Amino acid sequence: MFKSISRKERIITQVLLIIITAIYLIPMGFVILSSFKVGGIKNYTYLFTSGFPILRMIFNSVFVSIMQVLLIVGVSSPAAFAFSKINFPGRDKIFLVIMLTMSISLLCFITPLFQTMKFLGWMNTYAALILPAATFWLPIAILILKNYFDSLGNELMEATKIEGGGYITIWYSVYAPLSKPATVNVIVFAFINSWNDYLNPLLFSRTEEMRTLPMAVISLSSSIHGARPEIIFACLVIMAIPSIIIYLFFQKHLGEGMTSGAVKG
Repeated sequence: MFKSISRKERIITQVLLIIITAIYLIPMGFVILSSFKVGGIKNYTYLFTSGFPILRMIFNSVFVSIMQVLLIVGVSSPAAFAFSKINFPGRDKIFLVIMLTMSISLLCFITPLFQTMKFLGWMNTYAALILPAATFWLPIAILILKNYFDSLGNELMEATKIEGGGYITIWYSVYAPLSKPATVNVIVFAFINSWNDYLNPLLFSRTEEMRTLPMAVISLSSSIHGARPEIIFACLVIMAIPSIIIYLFFQKHLGEGMTSGAVKG
């Protein structure tokens, strides 16, 4: 990427990248070092042996994140295919309305969401932790996948139609497998967004048994464990590990071009 710029511009770019990297790594390093103060590795084992429900919070985070990812991919992929490849009345207007929802802050929906969950009796349930957050991430997922489907030609769709396949078959058997790079992007970012979500558990969880891992810091700080900041730092490190693993595992797929697998015409 640096071949087309001058040596001076290359040096400036690299210095800026180093500075940006340091901005992220220095706080992370501080948290990791602080998590080993006083007790060392015992700070981590203490979280699992002190009676603090961290295992339950980890389970909640894993379950909620996986369910959100499945819901987001399961809805956004066929929806994006429909917006990209199927002509139906009001298609462009409906897509525009969905995209406009991305410009509205989630904070604007806090009160109506809270009242809705309370009316439905979903407070302190997995439904309240999964559905609202997944719904708000759907427009982004639809946009990513639609842009990818737009880059794919219509030749395979026409060929499948000739063989008697309907739109569901075309999406499931042809375009969904080809959309792997875009789908991986959606999976990774949706999982990280869900795993780090703080607002929804704060609004809808009422007991520690229903809290997710990001809420563990509040639980630790407001209890006797809060007198030991190294325990809180250890919890932060544990909370960061899954997101890092997911990103590293899918990194090569995230780097693929959004047009890979497209039919050249």
